[in-house]
Amino acid sequence: MSVYHPKLTAGLWLAGMLAICILGGQALTKDWLETSFLALLPSNEQQPEIAKATRQHNQLSNRKVVWLAGAATSDEAIGHAQKLKQQLEQSLLFNKVVLEIPQQQYIRQYRQLFPYRYQLLDAQTQAILATHPEQLIRQNLEMLNSPIGQMQAADLERDPSLIFSRYFNAQNPVKLNLEQGIVVLSDRQRFYALLLTELQDERLQLDKLEILSNLVDGATEQVKADGGELLVSGMPLFTAHGAKAAKQEISTVGIGSSLGIIVLLWATFRSVRPLLLSSLAIGSGLLAAWVICVLFFGKIHILTLVFGASLIGVADDYAQHFLCDSFGEKDWNPRKGLKFILPGLTLGLISNLLSYAGLGFSPFPGLQEVALFSAMGLLVAWLTVVLLFPLLLTGFKFDHQPGILKLTSYWEQHWPLWVSKHRRGLSLLLTVFIAGGLWMLTPQDDVRLLQSPPAELLRTADKIRSLFPMSPDNRFFLVSGQDQADWHQNEQRLLQRLDMLKQQKSLTAYEGLSGYWPDVNRQQQNYRLLKQKLYDSGLLEHYMTDLGFEQTAVKAELKQFASAESNTLALPEWLATADEAKQQLWLGCDSGRCQSTVALTGISDAGALTELQDLPGVVWVDQVEAVSSLFARYRIRASGLLLAAFCLASLGLGFKFGWRNSVTIMSVPVVSLAVSLAMLGWFGQLFSLFNLFALLLVLGIGVDYGLFFFMAGDRRASTSLGVTLSALTTLLAFGLLAISSTEIVHAFGFTVTAGIVAALLCAPLIGLKTISSE
Repeated sequence: MSVYHPKLTAGLWLAGMLAICILGGQALTKDWLETSFLALLPSNEQQPEIAKATRQHNQLSNRKVVWLAGAATSDEAIGHAQKLKQQLEQSLLFNKVVLEIPQQQYIRQYRQLFPYRYQLLDAQTQAILATHPEQLIRQNLEMLNSPIGQMQAADLERDPSLIFSRYFNAQNPVKLNLEQGIVVLSDRQRFYALLLTELQDERLQLDKLEILSNLVDGATEQVKADGGELLVSGMPLFTAHGAKAAKQEISTVGIGSSLGIIVLLWATFRSVRPLLLSSLAIGSGLLAAWVICVLFFGKIHILTLVFGASLIGVADDYAQHFLCDSFGEKDWNPRKGLKFILPGLTLGLISNLLSYAGLGFSPFPGLQEVALFSAMGLLVAWLTVVLLFPLLLTGFKFDHQPGILKLTSYWEQHWPLWVSKHRRGLSLLLTVFIAGGLWMLTPQDDVRLLQSPPAELLRTADKIRSLFPMSPDNRFFLVSGQDQADWHQNEQRLLQRLDMLKQQKSLTAYEGLSGYWPDVNRQQQNYRLLKQKLYDSGLLEHYMTDLGFEQTAVKAELKQFASAESNTLALPEWLATADEAKQQLWLGCDSGRCQSTVALTGISDAGALTELQDLPGVVWVDQVEAVSSLFARYRIRASGLLLAAFCLASLGLGFKFGWRNSVTIMSVPVVSLAVSLAMLGWFGQLFSLFNLFALLLVLGIGVDYGLFFFMAGDRRASTSLGVTLSALTTLLAFGLLAISSTEIVHAFGFTVTAGIVAALLCAPLIGLKTISSE
């Protein structure tokens, strides 16, 4: 303090904030807001190939939105869908709006694959040819003489054995009902016309998500007004709901805590200057936190802003302690006040920064953002108070005794005495309460708790899935091989086992590349199989003659077959003809390894599927289970981190104030942590990794309160006022988090709220013996 110059320090603060404002202006020009909840999850814990497979597997679903326009008749449903298509195209949100199935795509694929028809056989045709080739001929004749035979007759001249028609139809195993080129689905009450869309931008910006939500609401009302029904689902809708809920919570927490702080400060200080100074400390802290996070991470998640809005209550603590100290003595001035509270403010800042540093060591990007945002916000708020307040409060003095000071003084004097008088009964009651709550505490590590979508959205998704069961599950198999032949062999083994499980109703469908594209060895085997069973045996010639083909046509077919012996269809050429969903299954060959994914639909027995990863080159990938297991592991590690932070704070206080005093101060956060955990158990609240990070914050705040009362000396009254105001403003912020519809945010707010209330009740007990003796 002997070298402290308020004007110089204020100038340094102003220069720093100008730099932050300039950087903030640059950050605003970027796409700085992240809304996808997948961005909250870690990727560095997975093996690189699994992380790559997961990203590619999710790539399509992240942008797809499925629309089903329903009505009493199929014609009415198609009419609703046609109007809806025009509306969706005009929105300019989508790069694809598909209503009519594009026939040109199938025609082009047919023409490109047809020259390799003798090398391409579906699994069923292979099995029939290998055992009973006559059955293939018999099936052809039955089909040609059936009502649908006229459709196949057009291919008969080019493909007399119909083997290519069989293969081509097997490319799309799920047969959908088409009317006017549009897929029409139905249940017992309604018909539904299917419309598929794909968003232009995978980044899912907040403004685009708001437009999508409004578009869905408007289209639903319009179809309903026309007498129909509209069902809409897709990952972007879940993201849009989460972003909308987060935005509302930012407003609730930010506005609610700000209004609460204004009321408290005005009732306490009755002056505009303290309000403006507190707002300056809070605003500068939040601005700096936002700018630094955007610069460091490139983007900031919207949930980080939800937690950041709650930082208002904590960032205001430093300003309140400074202002409340002015009630501690008559000849108070800013320089003297800063000299008295600076050690407590600094140690409190360090304890809070250590707590948030714990969040920074987690593997979760969302928690790392919260850690940096909160740490920078508190640091800049502290710097604002220390560097700027002494100059701006020069000559300022309160000329009143606030009513809340009388209440806090009475509470600070009588509460410890009452506790001391009933300490045995209260100790027993507290012990039973904590033990009972901890006994009922049950960990929950399900990653799906990151989102809490409304029941209506989930019901709609389930109904669409029952009507249109073609959306792949987020669980899949990753298949590897040393080369394409090895990979193909490994995947073929897997598909054979999956076919058995499909027959046992363990899943509805599966899709793997090797089920459509045979490798070079298999293509040669297919050709030899046809040669042996159909062409050299004379079975095909006899069959064509019976159908009425002239001998020239039979010879032409035999000649074409002989000339195609050396044909080979490479995988890249086949992929060029495939649709986007099949292309996404291939991961490529790199570093002596070829990989693909096998997509699954309608899983009903996940246990049976997990057993298949014993096959060579097969890995079962369950994204939800993997991240949930990660949550469980890091919950255990976070417990150790909490213990380490506690020991570190105890050591620091022990070196500064002595070991006995350190135990006294640390008793406040210990009881606060125990009560907070017990409250979670008694009220059946979520207990997960995120609660432990909330407890790190409780630890920092508990150390703050205990430290301020330990150092209060003859200023216990003003200290009590400062701690009480600090607790109330923090409760306003984190208490509002407890009303969040997102489970983890609610649990975070509940945990911190319970801990702060406990710390507020325990802190005045520091110095209890001295008070009792007086």
